[in-house]
Amino acid sequence: MFKTITGIEPSKKRVIFFYGLLSLFITLAIFTLGLYFYLLSDVSDRTYAAKKALSDRMNGIFTELKQAAEDSDLSCEKADLTRLRRVVFYSPTLKEIGLFDSDFRVYCSNLGPTDFKIYSSIAARITKSKDRKTVSLVNSNTLGESTFFAFYQRADGLGVNGLAPPKNIAISVDQILLPDYFYELTIGKQVFSSNREGIGSDVLAKQEESLADWSMTLVVFLPSSLYWHHLWSISPFILLSWGFLFAVFYIGHLVLIYYRRSLRHCIKRAIRNNAMEVYFQPIVSLSEGGFHEMEALIRWRSFRHGQVSPLVIVDMADRLGLIDDLTWMVIRKVGDFYREYPEQLRDIKISVNVDRHSFLKDYFAPNLSIILGEYPELKGRLGLEVTETTALNSAELPLMVSRFEDIKALGIGLSVDDFGTGYAGLDFLRRFPYDTLKLDQIFIASLKDDQFTRQILTSVTKLAKELNMELVAEGVEREDQLNAVRELGVDRVQGYYFCRPLPKDQVIAWFEENAAN
Repeated sequence: MFKTITGIEPSKKRVIFFYGLLSLFITLAIFTLGLYFYLLSDVSDRTYAAKKALSDRMNGIFTELKQAAEDSDLSCEKADLTRLRRVVFYSPTLKEIGLFDSDFRVYCSNLGPTDFKIYSSIAARITKSKDRKTVSLVNSNTLGESTFFAFYQRADGLGVNGLAPPKNIAISVDQILLPDYFYELTIGKQVFSSNREGIGSDVLAKQEESLADWSMTLVVFLPSSLYWHHLWSISPFILLSWGFLFAVFYIGHLVLIYYRRSLRHCIKRAIRNNAMEVYFQPIVSLSEGGFHEMEALIRWRSFRHGQVSPLVIVDMADRLGLIDDLTWMVIRKVGDFYREYPEQLRDIKISVNVDRHSFLKDYFAPNLSIILGEYPELKGRLGLEVTETTALNSAELPLMVSRFEDIKALGIGLSVDDFGTGYAGLDFLRRFPYDTLKLDQIFIASLKDDQFTRQILTSVTKLAKELNMELVAEGVEREDQLNAVRELGVDRVQGYYFCRPLPKDQVIAWFEENAAN
C-alpha cells in the first residue's frame, strides 16, 4: 500500500483530517454557544440582583423619610433643624432633607427655614400613590445638577422630602454590573444614571427589569466586546478540549474498527448476511440397498480470522441471541441444495443440528412450517438433530414432548445427537419420539478395547431397536471401529473412514462415485 512522504497512509491521513475538523467544529460550537448562553444567564442573574439591591436602597431611603416624618411637626425650630441634620449625617444616601405641609409647601430643611412649592405634578403623584410616596428627577439648586428626590407624606399631610446625587443611588447597581455590563436606569422617561454611551461594540442582548413602586426601569446591555474578551480568555481551554475531543473520536474510531474486525461482530454480520457455508457429511448405510443420508454442518472462513470452529460459531451465535437465525440459514441452504441438485438428492435425507432450547420457543414450529412452505423440497427429507446437553426440568419435559409432536406432524424426522455425553439416559429415549439415535464418537473410539463401553452400547442398541429407532455411529475413522459397530447391529455410519464433511459440489461427486456401492 502506498504511503505519503510523512509515512502516513492516505486513508489514515483522511481519517485524522476528518476527525480533527469534526472535533474542532464541535469544540467551537460548544464553547461559542456555551459562552453566549452563559453570558445571557449571567446578565439575567446580575440584572435581577441589581434590581433587588436598588429596591433595598429605595426601601432604606423611605424608611429614613418615614422615621423623620414621624419625629417632626409643622415647626422649624432649632431642635427640628438638629433632628433633620442628624438624619442627613447618618444617612448613607441623602444629602439634604426637608419638611413640607399639606399644601405641598416646603417650609424647613436641614439647611434652615425655606419656602418653596413642590411641583404640582409631583404633588399629584404623591396624592394618587397608595403609600403616599414617589420619586422624581429634577434640578437641585443645592447640588447644582440633576438630582434624585424622594417624597413621603403622612396621613395628616405633613411630609418629608430627601434629595441625593444620582450616583449615590446607582452605586448599588454599579457594584453588581460594572465593569462587565453597561446599563441605563430611568425614572419615568428621564435617564437617571447611564454608562450606555460607553459601549464601543454591538449589543448582543439586553435585559430589562422594572421597579413599579418607584417608576424605575433598569436596562442592562451585553456588549459583543465582552463576549469576545471572554472567548479569547478561554482559548487555551478550547485548544485543550479540541485535542481531547479529537483523541476521543480517533480512539473511538480505532475501537470501532477493532470491534468491526472482532470475531463477535464478524460472526454476527456473517449470520445476518447469510455469508456462511454449509458442508455435508455422508451417513453411509451398511445395509444392502439402504439409502445414504447426510448431515449439514456449518463452516465459515473469515477474511480476518481465518477458519472458525463450528463450536465457536454456535457458542457466539447463542450469546448474541442469533442461534435461531443460524438454524434458519442452514435449513434454507439445505433447501437451496435440494433445488440445485434435485435428481442427485432425490432419495437422500439431510439432517440439521438444532439447539434444544429452540424447540421450547413458541415460534419455532410455526417458523419452521413457513420455511417448509418456501421449500417444499424439504418435506419428508429434512431431519433435525437435538443434542441433549442439559437436563430438562419438570415444566420443560411435557412442553418438549408437545413441541416434538408438532415437529413430527410437519413430516420432519428427529434425531438425538451425541447420545451418552449429556444428561440423557435410557428413560430419556422412552419419553421422546425420536426416529434416530446417534452414538457419540467417544464411545466408538473406545469400543474395541473397553468391555464396559461395549456392554453399554449393546444395551442402548437393544433398546433403540425395541423403540423402532435407527442407529448411527459417529466418528468412525478406522476399519476396526467399523467392524465393531457392525457387530453391535448398527447399520448406519458417519465418519472420516468413509468421507469427511465436503462442500456441496464435492459431496455430490462423492455420491456419484459411490452410487454403485
